[in-house]
Amino acid sequence: MPTRLRVATYNVHAGVDGWGRATDVVDVAVGLDADVLFLQESWRDDTVDLAAEIAARSGGTHLAATLAEGWRATGGTGPPRWQHRFGLLVGGHGLFLDSVHPLHPPAAARLAAAHGATRGSWGTAIVTRLPVTDAASVTLTQLPRDLARRVVTAATLETSAGPLEVVCVHAAHLRDGSRTQLAELARWLEHRVAGRPGVLGGDLNCWGPVARRALPGWRQAVRGRTWPAWRPHSQVDHVFVRGAISVGGGRVVDARASDHRPVVAELELDRELDREQR
Repeated sequence: MPTRLRVATYNVHAGVDGWGRATDVVDVAVGLDADVLFLQESWRDDTVDLAAEIAARSGGTHLAATLAEGWRATGGTGPPRWQHRFGLLVGGHGLFLDSVHPLHPPAAARLAAAHGATRGSWGTAIVTRLPVTDAASVTLTQLPRDLARRVVTAATLETSAGPLEVVCVHAAHLRDGSRTQLAELARWLEHRVAGRPGVLGGDLNCWGPVARRALPGWRQAVRGRTWPAWRPHSQVDHVFVRGAISVGGGRVVDARASDHRPVVAELELDRELDREQR
């Protein structure tokens, strides 16, 4: 009998908008009702742990990885739009990552003027209701202009159809040279997944054709525009599958608590099909 799973990926922008105001992104993430949820730009500090909160409210556990450290502002003010007009070009007022490269003077000035700024870690997480039997991670080659260390997290989950490999990715931008990292990721996946059924989810910071070419053997589960959330024109958030997995449906959710929209895929794992493919 096949095993049905709901899988989702969501870049939560640390739970703040571009002005540094708290959003309801945790409610949105929990509302996806996913058996496996891949989070990007999760945030953790002395008082906040978004991945842990989402896992607790979802009835699951989580595996987290830190990609960068910095500051998050939560007392920002501004017009009733997600961020200021040129935020996509010059940066926002809510997040300031400085663990890999120091802040540029304009960003340092915005941080100095920010209200409610706290230092913490920015990263990814796998949130799941399924039993975790194994976990691994790999740090990809550091790109000179990237503000983060790109850590890929994988876990083996136990399902009624057998083991399932899941992989969470937050890739660097293409402009920073992420094609090199994506090739490195593809090689690591061949070793890690090794022919088993697998699901990969995350913000790949590239369009579907680029991602499909970079991930041979993987199939894109859902297509739809995810970024920017308020008027999406591109898909940079993806769910990919391989092996004995069929896609029963999927969608991009019209949620605007982050600058990305979440992606949800309805999957079926079939043990008999897996045996045939072996």
